[in-house]
Amino acid sequence: MPDAFAPQTLDMALQAISSQISESVSAEQIPLAAAGGRFLARDVCSPKDVPAHPLSAMDGFAFSLSHLNKADTNKPLSLRVTGKSLAGRPLEGFADPAGCIRIFTGARVPEGFDAVIPQERVSQSTSGEQVEFSTEGISPMANIRQAGEDIAGGAVALAAGTRISAQAIALLASIGIAQVEVMRSLRVAVLSTGDEVADPGGPLPEGAIYDANRPLLMELIRAIGANPIDLGIVRDDADSLRHHLRHAASIADAVITSGGVSVGEADHTRAVMQSLGEIAFWKLAIKPGRPLAAGWIHNESGQQTPFFGLPGNPVAAFVTFQGIVGPCLQRLGGATPVKQPTVRARLARATKKTPGRTEFLRCKLTRDAQGDWRAEIAASQGAASIKSLVDADGLAVLPHDAGPLAEGAAIDVLLLK
Repeated sequence: MPDAFAPQTLDMALQAISSQISESVSAEQIPLAAAGGRFLARDVCSPKDVPAHPLSAMDGFAFSLSHLNKADTNKPLSLRVTGKSLAGRPLEGFADPAGCIRIFTGARVPEGFDAVIPQERVSQSTSGEQVEFSTEGISPMANIRQAGEDIAGGAVALAAGTRISAQAIALLASIGIAQVEVMRSLRVAVLSTGDEVADPGGPLPEGAIYDANRPLLMELIRAIGANPIDLGIVRDDADSLRHHLRHAASIADAVITSGGVSVGEADHTRAVMQSLGEIAFWKLAIKPGRPLAAGWIHNESGQQTPFFGLPGNPVAAFVTFQGIVGPCLQRLGGATPVKQPTVRARLARATKKTPGRTEFLRCKLTRDAQGDWRAEIAASQGAASIKSLVDADGLAVLPHDAGPLAEGAAIDVLLLK
């Protein structure tokens, strides 16, 4: 394990704690209709082919291409219509491969028929009993959804750890699944620390600020499919903080605080955390977000609960949650960690940078004349500037080892919108 008190790169820090975090919540069976946003506890395999039979992909006429003489594709075929197949009402009985059948989108294609000609390419007799068309450009299985084309029977439809989206619910319903086994929702306790913070909605004491971090963190927790537990504000008192942290670790699967992890006289979080458990690391070689305490605290039953002490500045709290806390919580809850969407962009202007830390700078994205992304670094980069975070399209990632970057330098941008 790296030295907890030496600044860690983001990758080193994530490895230091995530490698020691494993799935900690139990599974439960719930109705499919209630499964949105939850995480699958185990693989779901399809009990059947989807579709179960070859189906027409459009309205037209099904025929047997292999049965007919295709030597002259310029010469139209003239076939007798011998039946009809509709979605949910397939043709019954034998279909003569020397003729064709009227077929509609989603209808079952009769056995022995291997192509569908769109109705707009067909000339039909007045009686409707005869059709004429050219087979030019028509290949075997044209306009037919083959059995098992969407998913084959026995194949994994959704893997364990997948977050169940509306699309996933549709897929599970299509294979007849009405109940799914999911992980219990992760419970994450959230506290703010400091005498200077107050809850929104009430009077603001002299020299105080409204607490933006707790609402921010609770919404980020909900966004990854976990349930936040709001434990309010803890004042700058070591004994009070120790009591609240031990209680939080006893009622939640993980604990997050914000503030109190730097080196100020009233910053008690790191010392209290050391007295309650173990620190994996304390400082990150990133900007914003250098002070971040992470490790484990012992709850009232003596069990270890993951703990994350985030910086007090909102932007720093946001960056460290995205880079460290979110992936760890997803792993803890049995989910497959999902990386934040990223684009490659070029800097719109030269940018100052100090080697030895990764910097996350708020930026706006535009397209240049060639259609490539260009990142315009925002003028305001203060760690307390929430408005600049709202206005930004993304976070420009300036690499750990890089020094000053020239205009046009290629960088990654983590998308925020």
